[in-house]
Amino acid sequence: MPKPEPLDNNTHGTFELVLAEADGRNPMVYGNGFPWASWGPDGSQLACLAPKGIRIIDVVSRQVVRQLPRKGLVQQLVWSPDGKWFAGTANGLGEFWNIGRLNPDTGDLNAVSEVERYNCTPDWLPDSKHILYSRGIIPQQGGRAELWVASGNGQERSVLYAEESRHLYGGCASPDGKYVLFTRSVEDLGNVDNSQTTMAIIRRSDTPMIGDERPALRARLPQARTGPRLDLGQGWEPHWTFADVTSQRKELQR
Repeated sequence: MPKPEPLDNNTHGTFELVLAEADGRNPMVYGNGFPWASWGPDGSQLACLAPKGIRIIDVVSRQVVRQLPRKGLVQQLVWSPDGKWFAGTANGLGEFWNIGRLNPDTGDLNAVSEVERYNCTPDWLPDSKHILYSRGIIPQQGGRAELWVASGNGQERSVLYAEESRHLYGGCASPDGKYVLFTRSVEDLGNVDNSQTTMAIIRRSDTPMIGDERPALRARLPQARTGPRLDLGQGWEPHWTFADVTSQRKELQR
């Protein structure tokens, strides 16, 4: 994206697509027209959320090999690890943005999150059966976005981590599913224009967890732990990689 362009949590996936090695080496501008690109399970295809539908792209040829209706999915598209589902933020499941799961074979879209509040930034657990997402606020009621997990059919939902001093976005699981990486922000993330946005890691086995001992939060989640949480410093919408980037960087230093 152009340097003068404000970094916006709702549009960052709509600019030029760049592919690079997992440690950031050898970046290559792949091109325009690949909004909200998400890797397919074997890395040979990309799924893109275009205005006219979800397009499956062959990475080498850059050709569209399949297209299907997006059924109200509008941003933050993620392809399940087993290749059988799509998830994304949808505007057709209720009055507000919500998390939807799309079956590409039948075209059916179901609500994963509650539809009475804003929800966003979904990602899959490695089992392809559960989705991490940010459970947002109810308009005119205030509150903070929290990190939740739900079954793909939306019938089971539970809180992973909540704070009364931070909004939580961009949750993603480690490749083994044992940890969750996410963003903590003082401000509600539209434009990402403040230095108070940081990254953190928690263990799923320690959840539910709360980040502060505010009375209202403790009353709502009486059994929740208060840690441990590993803070990683400034960052936004982080993600995990299998790659051993430490050894690769040592080779570069030599």
